Amino acid sequence: MKIGLVTDSTCDLNKGIIEKYNINIVPLTVHFGVKEFVDGIDINADKFFKMIDTEDKMPKTSKPSKYDFKSTYDDLLEKYDHVISIHVSKGLSGTYDSAALAANDISKDKITVIDSSSISLGLGFLVLLAAKLIKNNYPLKDIENRLEKAKKKVKCIFTVEDLTYMKEGGRIGKARAFLGTIFNINPIIEISTETGKVNPLDKVRGNERTLKKMKDLLIDNVKNDKNAWIGIMHGDRKNKAENLKKQVNNNIPGFINKEFFEERISPTLGCHVGPSVYAFAILSGEVLGM
Repeated sequence: MKIGLVTDSTCDLNKGIIEKYNINIVPLTVHFGVKEFVDGIDINADKFFKMIDTEDKMPKTSKPSKYDFKSTYDDLLEKYDHVISIHVSKGLSGTYDSAALAANDISKDKITVIDSSSISLGLGFLVLLAAKLIKNNYPLKDIENRLEKAKKKVKCIFTVEDLTYMKEGGRIGKARAFLGTIFNINPIIEISTETGKVNPLDKVRGNERTLKKMKDLLIDNVKNDKNAWIGIMHGDRKNKAENLKKQVNNNIPGFINKEFFEERISPTLGCHVGPSVYAFAILSGEVLGM
């Protein structure tokens, strides 16, 4: 069976991986007032974070339409017997719903739509796992089962210094944002794999303590596994992302077979967390065995 693979522009996989595995991207749209930019086509991370400093309007996003997905699925089903479509958590975006509606209009038997319950490289790792399984000719049912198990192992955890963007997006209250800024308190936040929504884990005062907490959380989540994909992401905080990677690399148990991925977050995600974000995503354990 020939299987095609679809995701959306929040997956944060780099161009090399996307091209190597023929991954099809359905993009979201970024808005600065009346200006519209298709994520990954009209705007990339470099351009987006420069625009944040010059534009008066706070950026917003919109999901792809059902027809965007329908067009993609129709094209792929001319070449493939089945399509697997994996997307940003439906607890964070309506993208999954658009994909599901399009799949229902075509054929549920030919399209599998999966809610990743994650975002950024949390989503990207599920897509990459699917791509590798497809390349190794795993049967469809085995791929679907492996992805369901992998969803439970994904972790995506981030922190921000500037809470403005989360406040504007309704992810955090105004009073909390104000107090966090005044007292230099950084939230540690995960995307819950159970709900697919934002879940506060901790509040840490000071940047050094925040970095240590992020490092400890990452290592705690992989220390009992033999294999781990580790994603280090940031908006416009390259130094902090590199420092996190260094801290992890120096302290992670030596028996873990680890692979690092380093990416800037997509403009879509940047709209909601801003430039001060840095984060990690992990997928570890037996699900990575081929």
